[in-house]
Amino acid sequence: MKPINTKLAAFMPTIGFLLLAISFLLKHLGVPIIACEFLAGIGCAWGIMGVIGIFIKRLKPGYVKKQEISQKDERNIQIREKSGYISYLVTLFSLMILAFVFLVINNDLACILTIATMAIHIASFFIVMFYYERKL
Repeated sequence: MKPINTKLAAFMPTIGFLLLAISFLLKHLGVPIIACEFLAGIGCAWGIMGVIGIFIKRLKPGYVKKQEISQKDERNIQIREKSGYISYLVTLFSLMILAFVFLVINNDLACILTIATMAIHIASFFIVMFYYERKL
């Protein structure tokens, strides 16, 4: 089971409520309905996840303490680093395949957006790598 981030869980219902309120505000300002529905869905999901996280924190404090200890374990840190690196590579190759597919079916806009996403993905990798090289 994924560890619970107790600091984020405390703010998730608030963030969810704000996203929901923003979606209703944007709906009245004439923004396309699909964008408002997307924001409302994300807001509801964050709100519910935050409430569940708060309940788990209150009802099972021993479980939360065990998860906090598990997050600081060196073996678990290495496992998370390796899985993050592998997921980075899988996402990169998936974006490359997606860009190729859009290029083959001659959908220029989707191809350009996929290549831009891939560029952001690679740039964020190097920025984070540079940051941690200086920090550690």
